[in-house]
Amino acid sequence: MDYSVLFNANASAPIIPIRGLKQGDPLSPYFFIICVEGLSTLTRKAKVRGGTNDVKIRNNPPIISHILFADDCFLFFRANVD
Repeated sequence: MDYSVLFNANASAPIIPIRGLKQGDPLSPYFFIICVEGLSTLTRKAKVRGGTNDVKIRNNPPIISHILFADDCFLFFRANVD
């Protein structure tokens, strides 16, 4: 499996991982924060474009579109027949 990074619509050369992060790696929290920030930004942009719906649990609660934990990610969407 290989990865490419898009920057200004130009793909980088393939990145071929040869080693992964191991549990306890000091860089793990930083990679998690970078990925979570990217995912949160994409979720907010989708909301602005009208691609997602937020979830309300009660009458006046905070509106929830996603919840991120240490190693879990919950994305909330409204289902429809289409």
